[in-house]
Amino acid sequence: MRAYARTDIGKAREMNQDCYYVSKEINNMRLCILADGMGGYNGGEIASRLATASARQYIEERFEKIEPTTENIQNLIREAMNYANKVVYEKSRENEELDQMGTTLEICIMYGHKVFIGHIGDSRIYRIRRNIIRRITTDHSYVEELVKDGTITREEAFYHPKKNMLMKALRVHRKYRARYNCKRFC
Repeated sequence: MRAYARTDIGKAREMNQDCYYVSKEINNMRLCILADGMGGYNGGEIASRLATASARQYIEERFEKIEPTTENIQNLIREAMNYANKVVYEKSRENEELDQMGTTLEICIMYGHKVFIGHIGDSRIYRIRRNIIRRITTDHSYVEELVKDGTITREEAFYHPKKNMLMKALRVHRKYRARYNCKRFC
């Protein structure tokens, strides 16, 4: 399996608040992490760097110590996301200017021929297989909820004035137990 990461500042921002990490394959495992700081708040770039670094450290320190079953890998991803949330939350409490900082977070562990993901926010993970691109994650955004409810169409969501409003992100709450989407794909 191959993994790629790409970020873009976009047209509306002055600063790219994205941070990512793609490891080399070690012992049949590869780790990929992507975080996108919340643009309208102070410290989005700090939140994304902290989330990426803390999740990476958490997983790399523990992966070799677990039996790599589906359940254990999914639990490791959940725990890493909770740890990253805690780190970002605690940093936000240290400095008043960072009070509302937050970030999306995507974690992908490729082990053997399986892929395990953790997802929160509106950054996305795609799978490309046989030249077919498939979006794996669903945005945790206000407009995605409106589309699911049938209130607006997918086309209307693209131009909606609140299209960037997140319903879930790291640091919005002190704890996030069981709020992350963790899945396994083969």
